[in-house]
This record gives sequence, structure tokens and C-alpha cells, in this order.
Amino acid sequence: MIKRIKAFSKAKKITLAAIAVVLCAAIVFGGIIIHRRSAYFCQYAKPFAFSEVEGSEAVTLVAHRGAAVDAPENTLPAYEIAAKKGYRFAETDIRATADGTWVLSHDNSLKRMTGFSGKVESMRLEEVRAHKITEGANIKDYPDLYTPTYEEFLLLCKEKKLNPVIEIKTEPLAQPAVPYRSIVDLLAQYGLLETAVIISFHAGALQSIRDYNKAVKLQYLVKELDEEVFTTADKLGNCGIDCAYEALLRHPDLVEVAKSAHIPLNAWTVDSPQAAQELCALGVDFITTNAAY
Repeated sequence: MIKRIKAFSKAKKITLAAIAVVLCAAIVFGGIIIHRRSAYFCQYAKPFAFSEVEGSEAVTLVAHRGAAVDAPENTLPAYEIAAKKGYRFAETDIRATADGTWVLSHDNSLKRMTGFSGKVESMRLEEVRAHKITEGANIKDYPDLYTPTYEEFLLLCKEKKLNPVIEIKTEPLAQPAVPYRSIVDLLAQYGLLETAVIISFHAGALQSIRDYNKAVKLQYLVKELDEEVFTTADKLGNCGIDCAYEALLRHPDLVEVAKSAHIPLNAWTVDSPQAAQELCALGVDFITTNAAY
């Protein structure tokens, strides 16, 4: 009997241990899913009043992919709502199609927003536009949305008095014939060249823009703040730093270096009132957000 009890006890311990492992895995996996969901689906951000954040009057808000808590990200309705909410700057992501037209898309694939898994850079414009947007905030209110072109975005910015913040997603090495010049030419065409900001994680893309135009404002997108980032920004000229806000909070000393050198700092993507207040206290110039209004 004692042996049977011990055996049962051992089996029970093994079962409980297995359950614990499964639960831990579920929690970790769930955390990853939630992180990805919050990172890639802007509509799940919880809005907060930026005017109630101490020091907010000295910081400029940038609408991340438009007002993406109200309408599908990177669509014209999202930017219209951002303008109505009083945003002065609006960020978008652009990729070049196979036939050289810039369109608004954060991901390299249309899958998340349309359900179609084609790669933007491998498709012609007419192919990209053949797939309706089926995902995003309040999608039921927008039954006929398609991926906008960069030019359509700029036209709306001009009409709504929005200053565009344009993130170049297409990598120079992946697509050597990328028409970078047209990014600048269209800004000039719509009278937005002086107020626009062009940003990218790809220093080569920013260098291509700078080689073509010496005056347009740039921001170097980074996840960390270090000496190399400052060197790159200085080399590009008239270039701010657009940094993950967590890195700015970790390195307040480097924030002071940027301020002393009069390098504009943009913090992304800030959806927490507490983080916003800490960043305002640090003295950042811009806060890119899904949630603040």
C-alpha cells in the first residue's frame, strides 16, 4: 500500500510539473502574442489625454500611422481623423511597388491588413490595389478601403494641413532601383518639402535622400541610442534621431548630449501616460503615439 501511495504521489508530482510547464509556456506565448498585437495593431492602444501630461505643451505629437485607434492604420480615413483631433504631424510607412510607385504599408506583406500574402515590393500597383483592406480599427465602418498611394497621402496632408513624417521601409540593397528622388519631388510638388520629415531605419535610404536634397529634414530611426547613432546623424546633416522611447529613458545622459547639440529627438511609440510624462521631463521634441490625443 505504501509503495502504491508513493508511486501515486510521484505520478501526481510529475503531472503537476507538466501542467506547470504548460501554463508557463502559455503565459510566455500569450505575452508574445499580446506584445506583437500591441506593436503591430495600433487600434488596441488605450487613449489618454496628452494635455494632462506635465510638460506636454513643449512637445509635438506625431500620429503613428494616423489615428489608428479610430480607423485602419495607414489609410486616408485614419489621417483625416488625426487632423480633426488636432495633430500637426502624421507618420506613415511607404514601400515601393515593383513598378516604382510608393504606397502606404507598414509590413512587407499585405497579409495582416488584407488577408493576401503578396509582398508589396514584388507587386505592381494595380495588384496591390486589387486587395481590399479587411483589418483595422472600426473596419466595419470602412467597407471599401484599399492601400493608398504616397501621393494620395500627401494630397490629404496638404488639404488638412498635416505635416508628413514619412518612414521609408524599402531597403536600398533589396531594391537598388528604388525611386527615392520621387519622395522628395512629390513633397515639393505639394508644397510640403519645408515641413516634412523623412525617417528610416536604413541609413543608406536617408543618405540617398540627402544626396538628392540638402535641405529636407531627416530623422534616423533607431532602437538604441549610442555614439554610432550620433555619428550617423551628424554625417547626414539636418538629421534628428527617432528612437525607441525605452532607450531614451535608459540613457538620459545621451538625451542631454542630443539636446546640447541641438539634435531633435523623437520618441516612438509612446502609449503610456507615465512614459509620456518621463519623456516630457527629459525634454524630447516629438512623441510618436497611437494613444495620446
